[in-house]
Amino acid sequence: MGLKDRLNLGLGIVLALMPFMVNLALLLRRKQYMQVPAWRCWMATSGLVLGLFASIPTPLFYFALQFPIHAQGNLLPLVAAYCMPAGLIAGLVALVLLAFGQGRVRWIGLAATLVSVAFLYVTLLGLSND
Repeated sequence: MGLKDRLNLGLGIVLALMPFMVNLALLLRRKQYMQVPAWRCWMATSGLVLGLFASIPTPLFYFALQFPIHAQGNLLPLVAAYCMPAGLIAGLVALVLLAFGQGRVRWIGLAATLVSVAFLYVTLLGLSND
């Protein structure tokens, strides 16, 4: 893997980490952004947590691609096979739960989670053998 490929992959890692950082910032400041009943707050908070979970597999997978082939072993395909679909399902559930939020938590959380779901979907399309 050449330097240009590593730089492109590094840029991909940074872009894939953006939804994680946005969801983490919203999760830490959710009390400031939402003034809703308790049940809606819990639903939106659950959506943010699931959105965080959904945004983790893609940057980790891209980071693992930078390792040499002999260091990857058989673990990388197994991790991709189990974590990517689980993250995709968690992201789709998070999109529904984030609709119960209010203001910034709702709209920015939905956008960040949708971006992470798109990254997961495109990565899974790239991993398919068909």
